[in-house]
Amino acid sequence: MSCRKKPREEMEFGSDSFLDVVANVVGILIILMVLAGIRAKTAPVNLAEEAPAAVIAEAAPPAVVAPSPAELEAKASRERELAAFQSQSDSLQQELDRLRVVAESDDSKLTELQSQDAVQRNRIAALAENLEGATAELRDHQKESELLEAAVHSVRVRLKKRQAAVSAAENQPNRIEQLQHRITPVSRVISENELELHFRCLGSVVAVVPIEELVDRMKAQMERQRDVLLRLKKYSGSVGPVRGWNLNYVVETQQQLGMIRASVSQFEILPETDLKGERSEVALRTDSLFRNELRKAEPGSTITFWVYPDSFALYRKLQALAHREGFTVAARPLPEGTPIMGSPKGSRSAAQ
Repeated sequence: MSCRKKPREEMEFGSDSFLDVVANVVGILIILMVLAGIRAKTAPVNLAEEAPAAVIAEAAPPAVVAPSPAELEAKASRERELAAFQSQSDSLQQELDRLRVVAESDDSKLTELQSQDAVQRNRIAALAENLEGATAELRDHQKESELLEAAVHSVRVRLKKRQAAVSAAENQPNRIEQLQHRITPVSRVISENELELHFRCLGSVVAVVPIEELVDRMKAQMERQRDVLLRLKKYSGSVGPVRGWNLNYVVETQQQLGMIRASVSQFEILPETDLKGERSEVALRTDSLFRNELRKAEPGSTITFWVYPDSFALYRKLQALAHREGFTVAARPLPEGTPIMGSPKGSRSAAQ
């Protein structure tokens, strides 16, 4: 940092700085003199323009100084160099023009090649797509062929088994088939006092239907709702579930001789969605639920089967078992989709 001095003090003069300035000025003057000498040698002398008008009028014409051989040689050399440079420049310009033409031609060829490349790429993409479709179709045909081969193999295996069975049957001696005949007993209508067990046969499955238990619950509920039933002409109620079953009933009231009487006009028994049963191979075993229900039944009870169209084969097996156990059997066929229903106007089961 420069320190502030008093205003009246004069700045000290440096001799070194003065010498540097003088040396620089002298150098510049020398350079200017050299340049002026070079220009004077190369430039033509025109005394008429440089001298004043009065001097030109009074002075005698100056003598013409001829250039020296060295100057002429230097000038000729410069002219030859200039001509060589000019010739080289023209040659370079021609080469540049030729290269431009070649570049333009190469650009057009490159554009054409790019266009051809794009076309080839499109063709390759189309071929690849067609190849993929053909490969998928071939795979589908191959799967179909494998399935057909598996089916043919299965048919051949069954054919061999049939042929073996036929050969075995031909080699066996003649067998006598025994036909069993059972006289159909006379049916009788079940009375109100007889005990009756109910089973449903649907989908080749047998399930117990606890009708007696549901009826007992219905009677108990009607007794609790007695006052309500007597005030209404028609009442709908429901009890259950009991062992996977529900009972829906309708009660109607009638007035006779000054008295009101309520009675069940109709009822239907519907199973729960998770109701389980037993197929024939399970129901016929000694430890099955069906056999246990038969064991709990009192002597002289009647077994009633509610049979749907798809379960008559199951019914015949269970009927034969019940007959062997000493029970009478009643069948109540039902159309498909019809629930177990009853009313006071309905018919009673006929047992055999």
